[in-house]
Amino acid sequence: MVFVLVLLLALVSNFNSLKAQDVNEVLEKIQFFYENIKTLKTNFIQETIFLDGSKEIRTGKLLIKKPGKFRWEYEKPERFLIISDGVKVFVYYPKEKEVLIYPSGKMISSQLALGFMNGRGSIKKDLKLESYEILSKNTWRISFLPLKKDPHIEKIVLTVNLDTGEVKEFYFINTVGEKIKIVFKNLEYNLNLENSLFAFVPPRDSKIVNVYQEK
Repeated sequence: MVFVLVLLLALVSNFNSLKAQDVNEVLEKIQFFYENIKTLKTNFIQETIFLDGSKEIRTGKLLIKKPGKFRWEYEKPERFLIISDGVKVFVYYPKEKEVLIYPSGKMISSQLALGFMNGRGSIKKDLKLESYEILSKNTWRISFLPLKKDPHIEKIVLTVNLDTGEVKEFYFINTVGEKIKIVFKNLEYNLNLENSLFAFVPPRDSKIVNVYQEK
């Protein structure tokens, strides 16, 4: 959560003669689309709606490189980073000089919410279809529940380009009832993204917290 890209033209040509007959076909399109890309770059707008009705808007940039690497650069209103090198996930708050370290797969964004995008999951194997809504001729909104009970996520909803399987936006509802919506802007695919973009060395003066210890 989409853009002008060379790969999109190839994917659309593969689907020109295929008209979606049911939701399973759409799910296959989504999986096909993200199985056939290697990298993704996009700007995003993230809106969080809290239980009291208040809202928080954040903006930034997202980079993904398969398998399992991603980089969320939050820019406004507060700068911080979420980086996965495929093994560990680092969350860095420069203002507080704090680094949280998770094993890859322990964070919702690396497993359920983005697993099918970063090559670490499958939309049909990890999620259970709940419902879908046809918004327009080529846009569907599809709701999913975690296939297995998840401590963080209650529901995931994708808005999808029906012609290609490309995800335009997604939101998830966490287990306390908060809604987090992310809209993708200016998406690009299959760019040459260096591995150094997904590497992170905590600054010497930062406080490091290992949130989960590897077993």
